[in-house]
Amino acid sequence: MAELDGIILHLAKLTIATKEIGLISEEGVDWGGDEPQYTEVVAAQTRSVVKKILKKAGTNVMTFKLIELKVQNLINVMGGEADVATPEKWLAPNSPVTIEGPLKLETVTGQIVEATKVSLSGSIRGTIGGDDPLSADCEVTIINDGLTSPFSITNTAPAP
Repeated sequence: MAELDGIILHLAKLTIATKEIGLISEEGVDWGGDEPQYTEVVAAQTRSVVKKILKKAGTNVMTFKLIELKVQNLINVMGGEADVATPEKWLAPNSPVTIEGPLKLETVTGQIVEATKVSLSGSIRGTIGGDDPLSADCEVTIINDGLTSPFSITNTAPAP
């Protein structure tokens, strides 16, 4: 796949807090977030911008729909626990849970995206009875301490 050198396509595996996340809907992982905000300083003499100052750093937020709602997958993205008497039964947590840890996203085209620290939250959403499966809608925010690189992209050989 030399023609795809550097082009990132097709999710192979997603790991958060050292736990592999299950099957994700065909839309994949959507990488968005907020743009940085700036203050523009305008001089009276020139009536133009003489300085642009960062007011608020942007954010990197990934969203995806976990469609493989097995007990361990639900625990991995939303917390809760397996029922002791019926281990195939997931017990949702009493209040929303945020899971923190490193992220590793591997692609079929051979890239690896890594973040040292992310914050993951999820909620069950969807319709039962339509064409799309019920899912755990997940949001991952890359945590930026302002001192180290928040994430990296490594180009490796494409997956077989």
